[in-house]
Amino acid sequence: MGALILLSDFTENDNVNLKRKMQEIFLDKKYTISYIPSMSDIKLKYFEQAKMELSKYGNFQFDYFDIDDFCNIEKIEKIFESEIIYLSGGNTYYFLNNLKKRYLITRLRKYVENGGHIIGLSAGAIIMSKDISSAKFGDKDIVGLSDLSSLALVDFDFMPHWNQGSNYLEDLKEHSKNTGNTVYACNDGDGIIVMDNKVHFYGDIKMIKQGEIMKAYEKDHIII
Repeated sequence: MGALILLSDFTENDNVNLKRKMQEIFLDKKYTISYIPSMSDIKLKYFEQAKMELSKYGNFQFDYFDIDDFCNIEKIEKIFESEIIYLSGGNTYYFLNNLKKRYLITRLRKYVENGGHIIGLSAGAIIMSKDISSAKFGDKDIVGLSDLSSLALVDFDFMPHWNQGSNYLEDLKEHSKNTGNTVYACNDGDGIIVMDNKVHFYGDIKMIKQGEIMKAYEKDHIII
């Protein structure tokens, strides 16, 4: 199974240990990254920003794939030939709907099972959960998505931009009680890496579980 990297957002002062760990994983050679935006990035603004930021984390060659404009099988097949797939930020509902329309959910799961790595930023990280029900705390369902089931690559919910959106705390406490899901709330500049059946926290990650909030520790999350 490949590494899963869940990021909130890039900052000028990203967590030093997160950066060091990603460099440990991705600096040994040049890795190809298939960049999938949540929706068309016509001017490639966010693509260029991601390229600039990720260059601090590893040795990467980037290919951009417009999810709103996949017009042939060859384009989709090329995505899965890369060593890393990057799922961008944006509207989580729109992004998941696009992935479903392109029949990419099962393909992405198999990709990780076969050793492919996925880096998800904000919405791209939320989509790694079994569903995106937690996205309602920050996103609007602009596509009327009825089926919120997602990649199910991790067994927890991810809440990005906690330094900006901690006003959702009470809602997330209730969400954790109602669903039984553990939620990890992440500040911009911090992140979570799931690798070798272990969950690693970088930065001040908060765990919201059964209606309670506490600091997340790796000993509290065990994958069986």
